[in-house]
This record gives sequence, structure tokens and C-alpha cells, in this order.
Amino acid sequence: MSNLPYRYTGPLPLGSVVAHYCGAAGLTTTKEDPTWRLDASENDKAYTLAVWHEETHVTDLTGPLSNEGRLQIGGQLLKLIRTAQGRSPLGEWGTLVGVRPTKLFHKLWDNSDSADQAVTALRERFEVSQSKIDLLRDIATLQRPYVAPHETADREISIYGGIPFCQTHCTYCSFPYGLIQDYKRIPDFLKAFVKDATQLKTILDEYALTVSTVYMGGGTPTSLNDDDFATALGALAELHRANSEFTVEAGRPDSVTPHKLETMARLGVNRISINPQSMHDNILKAVGRGHTAEAIKELYGYVRKHTDFAVNMDFIAGLPYQTLAHMDENLDYVCQARPENVTIHTLALKRGSPLYDGTGREAMPEAAVVEAMVARSKDRLEAAGYVPYYVYRQQYMTSQTENIGYTLPGHICEYNIRIMEERQSILSVGPGSSSKWMRGPEYRQLQQHMPKDVSVYIDTLPTLLEKRSQLSKRFWEG
Repeated sequence: MSNLPYRYTGPLPLGSVVAHYCGAAGLTTTKEDPTWRLDASENDKAYTLAVWHEETHVTDLTGPLSNEGRLQIGGQLLKLIRTAQGRSPLGEWGTLVGVRPTKLFHKLWDNSDSADQAVTALRERFEVSQSKIDLLRDIATLQRPYVAPHETADREISIYGGIPFCQTHCTYCSFPYGLIQDYKRIPDFLKAFVKDATQLKTILDEYALTVSTVYMGGGTPTSLNDDDFATALGALAELHRANSEFTVEAGRPDSVTPHKLETMARLGVNRISINPQSMHDNILKAVGRGHTAEAIKELYGYVRKHTDFAVNMDFIAGLPYQTLAHMDENLDYVCQARPENVTIHTLALKRGSPLYDGTGREAMPEAAVVEAMVARSKDRLEAAGYVPYYVYRQQYMTSQTENIGYTLPGHICEYNIRIMEERQSILSVGPGSSSKWMRGPEYRQLQQHMPKDVSVYIDTLPTLLEKRSQLSKRFWEG
């Protein structure tokens, strides 16, 4: 996919839609010398989008002054750009863009008598292929008990705790924080994190909230040393309801110790994620992972022997130097090890990542190879008894594919459904985290975003906590 620049001028509502569709085609914004120039206007009845490519006027696209009209123009623009790129105007996902396709499916289902009508809308309005429609329907049907509206839903929440540190910077990651070994205010961060969690506990008690799931992510939470990790996890454990889902993103084997695993078990954690990304040392080295495939096997064996944790493993399709044979070998290991959950990501070129800026980019596999990896993963995992239970997409993927979470029956990670489908309030602790207050039937959001800069988070915490209290009061008291 070519990251060519475009420039849009015109009404903001249409511009927001155009940005999504241009991103899906691999275009990026610019103020100077665009390859694509998109000039929009409106009258009392319709939008008009004049499309220019390298100083040549290509066409004018029109649509009514409505959300449907904006989507109509966006879909036409996407097909036009894909054709100019020498690609099929309609990929497997048709003109459907956005991160959460199942969120749309559930909304269509809410507004109709059955899933069949949602299927019809996807086919007729967005030209989605039958294989992707089947995928969305299967996942939405499995998810439906967790997302269907009910009377007490707004008093049930999930909690996210973000630890903003890693030990190395993976080349595909746009992670905005510094490395943990370079940050000098860890004690101050821990004090702030504990205070953040303690104040959230008062909100839970004040409004009689039920916590469905707790998820500790990052970053790499286990990049903290043993004692600091215990402090941070202990603060989140105070928010956890006994016997409910409690997940830690353990991530990399070079950051996990027996002491940390013991701490997790003692504090009620019942799920962890161990993320190989690849089982090939040359690829791990190329993307800056800092561990070996053998270390993954050793950690997984230790977890199986000494804990009762459910385990997720993440793999990425499309890494530099990766081939279809490599993905098959990853799947060989998964089918032998049988973690409860497996997530197959498609590499997305993220702005701000070393890979986006060119480091190793020339070694990335072609889109057709990546698509074959994703298809092979689905076939083999389903043959091994796994079923897809959540899906999401990203801009700037190296192919027209998706990220899919698979589970063995009875072992879904509920938090992943909650965060993707946005049907439940999720309150957060830590830098860079987001709180979202959600209520049906429209599921419009109140939001708060904590600062990504760790020192700003520490220094402005009282103001941030006051804002969270006020938003909670507004939501639960009206």
C-alpha cells in the first residue's frame, strides 16, 4: 500500500468521513504538494467533492446532506483511489471502513428484527463479501449475550489499568512513552497510580457499581521490577470483584519472573497474555523484541506447571522477513501448546514507529502473502477447535485483512469484547488511558483521556481525578 499524501478542504462533517476512507486506502494528510486534492462544497441539498489527482481533475462525487450521503461519497472515493492504485475497487471488506465492524453489526441488529437484516445492510450498503459477512455474523452471535441491551447495564463496568513502560521499542510500535530504564520518577508514578486507583474505588462504592472485568495493560506492565509490579497490581486488585475476570498483559518473557507470577496468583489474576509475535529469532531480532522463541516456550511451560491462568498469545502477520512458512510454523506451535486464546494481528504501519519511517520496511512481505497468512491462520485454528470471538481493523494495514481473536470454547476474554464493542462503561487508571461512560440505546459516550506524558500525569493528577468524579456524577446522577 502506498502512503501517498492528500489534502482536503471543505465542510468538516464530510472531511471526517473522507479522512477515514483515505486512511483505508493508505493515504496520509499533507498541507503541501498533495498527490490527491479533495475540494468539497455544499448547498442546501447536497455535498460535492471535486477529486484531483496530480493536477488532473478526475471527477465530482455528490451525495445528500446526511450521514448516508457522506458515507456514499466516501465509498465512491475509496473505490476510485483503489482503482488508481491498480487494486480491485472492492476488497473483501467492500466500502466498510473503521476499527470496529462488529460494533456496526450489533447496531444494525439492534435496529432490526434479526441478524438477517443486519447481513442485508452490510451486503447492500457496504458491498462486504460473503466471507466477511459470515465472519461478522458468527462473532456477533457469540458476543450477543455480552452486548445486548438490558436494564442494569449502566451499573456494570470494566476497569483498565495502564502501565506506560517497555524495556525496548519494537520497530512496528508507535508507543509514545519512554523506556522504563530511562525514566527517573518511578516512585512518583507508583504513588500517583495508587492514588488514581484509590479514588476510583470511591466512585465504585458511591454509585454501587459492579465490576465485570479488570485488565492491566500498557506498555508492558511486567517491565516494572518485582516490588513495583506488586504495588501497581495490588492497587488494581482492590477494584477487582472475586471470581470475575482479571487479566495482566505479561507480554514478553524477558520481563516475567516467578515472583511476578506468584504475585498475580495471590492477587486474583486468572488470565495473562504472553505475546511471541513470532517464533523465529531472526524476525524477533529484526523488530526489536529482545527475547527468543525458546524463552517463550520456557515461560509458557512454567505458567502451565505452576499456575491455573488462562493464556492468550499474540502473533503478527506481515512482519519483516516473514513468509507463509514462518506463519505455518507459528501455528504448529500454537496447535501443540493450545493456549486458551490466540490473537492474529495484521501488521499496521503506524505513524511514529521506526518501521513506518523505513527501518526494515523493504523486507515486509507483499500484501498477497499477508492475506495468505491470515487465511491460513483462520483455517488451521478453526480446524484445531478455536472459534473467532472478536475482530477489529486498523488503518494502514499491509493488506485488506483484519485482526481476529480466537478462543477455545468456554474461554473468551470478556474484556476484549467490552473494549471493542463499546457497550459498557470502562473506567481507567494510569497515563495514556481512556475512560468511557456508556449508556444505551444510542451508546453515546462521555470520555476522559489521561495525559500520555507520564510526568504530566503525575503533576496534574488532582485535576484529572476531579474531572473523573464530575463526569461520573453527571453520568450516574444525571
